Amino acid sequence: MEPALAMASAVKSKRTSRGRQKIRIKKIENPERRAVTFSKRRKGLFVMAAELCAHTGAHAAVIVFSPSGRPYAFSYPSVDEVLGRFLVGQFRDRAGLEGMQELVQMRALLLGEDDERAAEPHRGAVLEELQRGVEEMEKLRRLVLAKADVVG
Repeated sequence: MEPALAMASAVKSKRTSRGRQKIRIKKIENPERRAVTFSKRRKGLFVMAAELCAHTGAHAAVIVFSPSGRPYAFSYPSVDEVLGRFLVGQFRDRAGLEGMQELVQMRALLLGEDDERAAEPHRGAVLEELQRGVEEMEKLRRLVLAKADVVG
C-alpha cells in the first residue's frame, strides 16, 4: 500500500466527533436558542414546501406562528386559493354531497319524480352549507391578515 493511501485510511478511522446524533424532542428552555431554532426550522419547512411545489406542481400553504405569536406563511399559488380549495373539500366531505346526490336520484326514481324537482329542497341546504364555508374562510383570511398587519 502506498504511504498516501495508508495515511488517508488512518485519518478516516480517527473520528473527532460522534457524527450526526438523534436528538430528544423536548422544549428548548433557553429563549434565545429557542428563537434561533424556530427561525432555522421555519426556513427549512418553507424550503421543503417550496421544493414540493416546484417538483410536483402541488399547491400548498404553510402558516406558522412563532412562540411570540408572530405569523409566518408560505403558499403556492396563494393562501386564499389553497384555503378555499381545502375548505370546499372539507364541506363536501362533511356534507356528503356525492352521497346526497345519489340519495336524491334514488328517491326520484322510487317516487317517479324527475331529478330537478326532487333535488330542489336539497339545493337550499347545500347553498347554506357553502355560504357558511365561505363565511368561515373569510373570517380565517381576516384573522391571518390582521395578524400579519400587527407584525408588519
